[in-house]
Amino acid sequence: MSTSTIEAAAAALATNPWLLSPEERDTQSRASLSEDLKNHRPRAKTEMLWKMSGFDIPTVETIGEAEALATQGLPSRIKIGDYLQFGPEVVIENYEAIVADMAAEFHMDAAAREADALAAPNRLKSVADMLKTPEIAWLVEDKIHAAGLTQIFGPSYVGKTLLVLDLIMSWSAGLPQWQGYKLCNDGKPQEAVYVAAEGGSALSVHIDAWIKYHPEVTPEQLSGLVFLDGGEGHNLFLSVGKNEVEAGDNIYRFRDEIVDLGISPSLVIFDTQIDLAPGIDENSNTDMVDVLRQVKRLGDSLGFMALVVHHTGHDGDRARGASGMKGKCDAMAKLSPIGEKSGKARLEWIKVKGRALPQDSISYEIQGWEKMPDLDSEGAVCVPISKLAAGIAEHQARMPSDEMQRGIITALQAGKLSKRALAEKLSVDKDSKELVAALAWMKDAEVIQITGKSSQTAYLLTGLAWAPSEY
Repeated sequence: MSTSTIEAAAAALATNPWLLSPEERDTQSRASLSEDLKNHRPRAKTEMLWKMSGFDIPTVETIGEAEALATQGLPSRIKIGDYLQFGPEVVIENYEAIVADMAAEFHMDAAAREADALAAPNRLKSVADMLKTPEIAWLVEDKIHAAGLTQIFGPSYVGKTLLVLDLIMSWSAGLPQWQGYKLCNDGKPQEAVYVAAEGGSALSVHIDAWIKYHPEVTPEQLSGLVFLDGGEGHNLFLSVGKNEVEAGDNIYRFRDEIVDLGISPSLVIFDTQIDLAPGIDENSNTDMVDVLRQVKRLGDSLGFMALVVHHTGHDGDRARGASGMKGKCDAMAKLSPIGEKSGKARLEWIKVKGRALPQDSISYEIQGWEKMPDLDSEGAVCVPISKLAAGIAEHQARMPSDEMQRGIITALQAGKLSKRALAEKLSVDKDSKELVAALAWMKDAEVIQITGKSSQTAYLLTGLAWAPSEY
């Protein structure tokens, strides 16, 4: 016989109740009864089994005390008037009654759900029904839908707030255009809400500047526009991830305030997105998409377009944080500066659901009293600039320094040079960003030209080469 067979037989004998001593059998029986009581098994209702197992059964005054003992696997007797009732019997029967009620309620609910499902209309639509679906409604024609979710993102100091403030005030005033784009408001004032996380005087001065820049707009035209001013400590926070939100700052209060005011906003701007859920992990698709999902759900429930303002990521080419945000948005646009500290920027469309990706863009310049002395305001506005002006500004912004241009022209006056030889004469790395950008710009400006291919590539001056200023 093998060792494993012997060990198995020994284990079986050790657990055989008939081979245990009376004391061991009583201990095993008490443990079994206690487990039965904890799990509300009917066997534990039999008082004689507890007596035979040698339990000391105390008397209690209430069912609550009996239930407390039962959770520990201990029996009791409940004194009810002149009678004693066995505690485990009362506790288990009460439990069985609750379970039976829950089961009955579940079956009733299931029957009700089935009846509702049978009574509900069939949601599936034919091709003919689909063709009856209304065309897309727009807030900004072919760019921003009348409802849903839009995200506009960009780096700091490109005028994100000024641009969306111009949008909401133009829309609310019933103006026909926003930065050259058609507004689908039939020339009538609209109701809207601006959630300004920072707000305060920094926003108020820009509102003042906008009104003074648009003297044709009357106060009555803007009567439907209201603000949630974070500058005064009035916040809107979303419960996302581990964020705990107080009742005074949650989305339900914000919704109720809109309803109580008796307005039906067609546009609500949330500036900025991250201020809705400070501290969340921006790289988490779950959290960032949840922010947008809650905003969109609110917009869908009240029938408005929700527009969120966001920042760019480190590469400057996409919105900061999780990539899943784009899929949640109906429209998305990117703001980019034109040059460094020029005060000019361009808005390009990244996504417009239901339309081919727009190839057009808008460009503007941030202008205040320095450039418009008659504005008489401490704030600033976004003034549209033409494509030509934007192109010139971008060309000038890319223009290399005079020192770099002089160095390249001087080096090439002796004849064509490879990039490596040119870099050595300028004492810079051949792959430096400054040299690469300068060569690209001077080629576009037809100051230099490229000859040869691959390792034979060389640069030389054109007949149009000129010396930069102060050369």
